Amino acid sequence: MTVADTLDIQQIYKQGIEQTNGTVGHLDNSQEQALKALWARLFEHFDKTQEKPILVEKSLVAKSGLAKDGISGDDSSAIEKWYSENKSKVTDIKHQLVRDKLYLEGNHEPLVPANFAPLFGDPSDSRTFYNAFWQAALRHRSPDTYLLGFLKSSEWDVNKAFSRLEHSINRRIQQDIDRLMWEGDLIQNCGITEKGLCIQTGKDKFGSPVFIVTVRLNVPKERTEADVEKFAAYSLEKAAQLARNYNDRALLLYDFTGFKLENVDTAFSKTIITTIQELYPHTFGATLLFVNSWLFSGIWKVIRGWMDPMVARRTTIVKDIKALQEFIDLSQIPASMGGELKKEFKYVYPRKEENDKMADQAGRLKAERQLATAVDSFVSETRKWTEGSDVAGHNADPRAQAAAAFDSAATELDPFIRARFVEER
Repeated sequence: MTVADTLDIQQIYKQGIEQTNGTVGHLDNSQEQALKALWARLFEHFDKTQEKPILVEKSLVAKSGLAKDGISGDDSSAIEKWYSENKSKVTDIKHQLVRDKLYLEGNHEPLVPANFAPLFGDPSDSRTFYNAFWQAALRHRSPDTYLLGFLKSSEWDVNKAFSRLEHSINRRIQQDIDRLMWEGDLIQNCGITEKGLCIQTGKDKFGSPVFIVTVRLNVPKERTEADVEKFAAYSLEKAAQLARNYNDRALLLYDFTGFKLENVDTAFSKTIITTIQELYPHTFGATLLFVNSWLFSGIWKVIRGWMDPMVARRTTIVKDIKALQEFIDLSQIPASMGGELKKEFKYVYPRKEENDKMADQAGRLKAERQLATAVDSFVSETRKWTEGSDVAGHNADPRAQAAAAFDSAATELDPFIRARFVEER
């Protein structure tokens, strides 16, 4: 473990220098060795599991709405019949999805294509580990960044990092994360989405995007546990993707202003914490709890017990606007929290034209082939590196060139494989 790994988040922001140690291009000899060893371990696993499918057993997409009853998104007669038979449910705030509200208001046109297809020819009910890994790696400018997140959260223990990475990929497959992002807002609980329970607004002192969870907007009796799990997974995956152009880093801020007993929801908190630790170990460089409430003190003792040491070091309580300004400039703090940012959230519903490229099968095929070529090149160069004696990895050509090609191909493919976010409207 390095000195930078042991600094808590307050020390880092007080220094005013973003910690680059342990990131691509800033690795010491032992860190390069660990990265090299983790790639070698991963290649062994790729070779062993290349053709072995992993079933989508806990799909977050199939738990509610049309999908739960096996209704295809392009079967208009079946959809009309389903809405007629389920009118009381789809008008209930606890169960209504964004798609339901749009349909009931007369918008019957599919906003995303019904023919979801995983990358690289995998069937919709299973994925191979290899293909799922590369789908997950698309969230990063370099595949090395993805692995380094697990190494840092595992204190550079290669075996522990591999176990965490393997679990993460298996969980992504089982929960159908790629299909969840294909569907986008449409299958999210309408009440949660309209309120803006988790939104991106402003930047922190290092220029990373800030994601705010407004805790008073979370009312457990107004939604199902399945919707919370689905929303948490969607929001965190979205945050990781939006952080891609900001050194893969973001700040997570929980605003407890107006927090009441009805907002206490330890299940939601545990879902967020465990999902971050298992799937996004390095996305959130800091997590702030903006709170000055006696009600929170008992909850905090429980929540802190769920955090691994790395996440705990990145988490801190800020009790007032002055303390919050150590992390975020006043101009970037929402006015509702005492800052100067007078940007109010208003949910903008999805429109068909924003997802036009998702229906362009020829365009997707071309972009997917470009990605496959980039992956093959990166894998080839990285295998050479792991099999050789040279320690330096990312900075050595042609491996760095292969990583750049992967980045370009991932950016090109993105609009073909996921619905746009509200932040992109």
